[in-house]
Amino acid sequence: MENTLTRRAALSTALAALGSSAFAVAPLNSLRPVTRPAAPPDLLGGAAAVIRSFSLKGQVSCALMDPENGRLLDAYLPETELPPASVTKALTAAYGLQKLGRDFQFITRLSLQGRVVNGALVGDIILTGSADPTLHTDDLVNFAKALQKTGIQRVKGRLVIVDNGFPYQREIDSSQLPQANYNPAIAGLNLNLNRVQFEWARQAGGGYDLSMSAPGRIYRPQIPSIGMRVEERAAPSYAYQHAPDREQWSVQRAVLGKDGGRWLPARNPRRYAGEAFQAICAEMGMQMPSPTIVEGQYPDAVMTVDIAQKESRPYYEIAKSMLKLSTNLTAEVIGLTASGAPTLRQSASALSQFAQAHGMRGTVVDHSGLSDQSRLTAGGLAMFMAWHHRNGLADLLKPKILRDKGKPMDGVDLRVKTGTLNFVSSLSGYLTYKGKSLAFTILTADMARREKVKGSENPRGAKGWEARSRSLQYAILRDWLRHLR
Repeated sequence: MENTLTRRAALSTALAALGSSAFAVAPLNSLRPVTRPAAPPDLLGGAAAVIRSFSLKGQVSCALMDPENGRLLDAYLPETELPPASVTKALTAAYGLQKLGRDFQFITRLSLQGRVVNGALVGDIILTGSADPTLHTDDLVNFAKALQKTGIQRVKGRLVIVDNGFPYQREIDSSQLPQANYNPAIAGLNLNLNRVQFEWARQAGGGYDLSMSAPGRIYRPQIPSIGMRVEERAAPSYAYQHAPDREQWSVQRAVLGKDGGRWLPARNPRRYAGEAFQAICAEMGMQMPSPTIVEGQYPDAVMTVDIAQKESRPYYEIAKSMLKLSTNLTAEVIGLTASGAPTLRQSASALSQFAQAHGMRGTVVDHSGLSDQSRLTAGGLAMFMAWHHRNGLADLLKPKILRDKGKPMDGVDLRVKTGTLNFVSSLSGYLTYKGKSLAFTILTADMARREKVKGSENPRGAKGWEARSRSLQYAILRDWLRHLR
């Protein structure tokens, strides 16, 4: 008899089943033999054999679900809570899609307040952000060109940077190394993903020429409030000191070669954007004062005149790019904008509640998956993906070719979000064959080894473990596909 349950009821039934002993397959590294209950007759049962054959150190959890009727097709320890890593971004993308809508745009404005006398503005230039995570130096160049057309050559008032009340966060995850540019600050004005370009060139005498800039296609404005010095020391490779009006970095001489560069996080993003705009205007012949930061609204907003504005691409395109490139800043901005919460933790709590209402088990502490303190289950994540299959999430995910012995598997459409931390690897998405789409999640982690290597940028063994984990994940997908053919 066909299952006549509604989609909501079917998924709820599957969720209840996930907690039953029927899915309590024995752990990989048991101290003594454990009798495994037989899988119910409607389960494929293939994942367990594949997992045992790989003998990956750590924990493995997976689930495969039919979005149409809520049936759980296969599972291995689906209620084990593990860090989801960047698979969290799939939750965030679905959250933003529901709360903000496909066509939502972030808007950044350049305005003035006052009057122009003989080429001088007696008043303020105001740069107002709405946390656009795609704002780039080239956008500031366009603003400067619009300002130049007004005939203003100097400003006798202020250059005001307004964050529109968007919550400022100095970093996403405090456990990361200071130089991790994927752990940026978050603010109402975010330039170049809140990253500053550090470059060095060795001098003939053995010293270094250093620069800290916000590079664009034409202009490369220097940022005076972000400093760098080279030090002779054993460790660490990078050190950082923060103040509201100054960021000071130092680097171990041994890590620098002859010439090079790397991105570093800018933790005063509003000042960073303001100084970049000030420098661009100076190169174009306009004298601008150092930026003044205003939190919240500009006090005389009704008296301002807009000169130019930058509208971001629609939310749908931003979310798709965020999932493809796995940009942490974009995920955090989407989550904070969607929730309207005053802090990152409160916003993550709102995301958790949204996801729990759609089958997820566990909680997240951010919107990007950068923190390893988030804990989700493969069963709950697969159910969440099942919920949002019809809500457009599948179209946002990155297409991936599923290969067997190096050759693409014909007739297979695979859409995935991956996640990686040191000794943590996750994969979730949709597997479609002959028009039938299935939602899945595979989580792997070796938390004991992860704990040992905290504070290391490229810990020994992490890349090899990740490669084995990815091989296991795709082997499970291939096995599921063989059972479904």
